[in-house]
Amino acid sequence: MTVAAVVTAAGYGTRLGSPHPKALVAVAGEPLVVHAVRRTARVASRIVVTAPPTHLAEFEAALAGLDGGLGPDLVVVPGAPTRQGSVAAGVAALACAPADIVLVHDAARAFQPPETMRLAAAAVEAGADGAVPVVPVVDTLVAAPGPDGSLGDPVDRARFRSVQTPQAFRAAVLEDAHARGGEDATDDATLARNLGYRIVATDGHEWGVKITHAGDLALAEHIAAASAAALAKEPA
Repeated sequence: MTVAAVVTAAGYGTRLGSPHPKALVAVAGEPLVVHAVRRTARVASRIVVTAPPTHLAEFEAALAGLDGGLGPDLVVVPGAPTRQGSVAAGVAALACAPADIVLVHDAARAFQPPETMRLAAAAVEAGADGAVPVVPVVDTLVAAPGPDGSLGDPVDRARFRSVQTPQAFRAAVLEDAHARGGEDATDDATLARNLGYRIVATDGHEWGVKITHAGDLALAEHIAAASAAALAKEPA
C-alpha cells in the first residue's frame, strides 16, 4: 500500500516564546520541520507540509536542503488558523496523487521514530480504519479541583494513555472525516470515531513528545542526538 503524509507546521509558536513559527525553531542545528520531514520520509512516499501563509518561502528554503529537496513528492502549502483546517488543506493537496494510507503528523513531534509511524500504518494496512500511537501516562492523576480549590479525587492512570502523532488513516476515511466530522474535534482520530470508524491504538515512543514550551527545547536537544544515532542505523 502507498503511504503519504501531511505534516502540520502552521503554528506561530506563541507558547514557545519564539519570534519565528515554532516549526522553524532550530534544534541540533536544524528547524523542527526538517527533523520531522526527514523521519516521515522514511515511511511516506509523498509529504505535504502546511506552513503559516506568511512564511512559505522560509519553509521552502529550510526543506530544500533535504535529500531530493522540494518537488512533486515534497510540497509546502498554506495552512489555516486551526489545526483541523490545516490538515484539510494538506489532504486536499494530496488529491492530485492519491495514496492508500495517509499519516497526519505534527512538526512539533519532530523526533517521533519512523518505526512508530510504520506500526500505525501497518495497523491500517491490516484492516483498521485508523491508528493512533499512544504512550502510558506516568504522572499521578486527579480530577479537576473543586470550586473551593480542594484537590480532586485520584484517577487510575492505568486506564489512560497519552495520544501522539502521526495518526494513520485509510485515505478515504480521512477525507470523509474532514468532510463530515464537525468543527470541534481536537484531533483527526476523534473526527473519524465520531463517524463510527474503527480506530485502534499502536505503540508510541518517548521521543514523540510534543515541543510546546521554551523549556522543552533542552529536552529536544537531548532527544535529537539519540534520535539521529538511531536514524543513521536505519536503511535509507
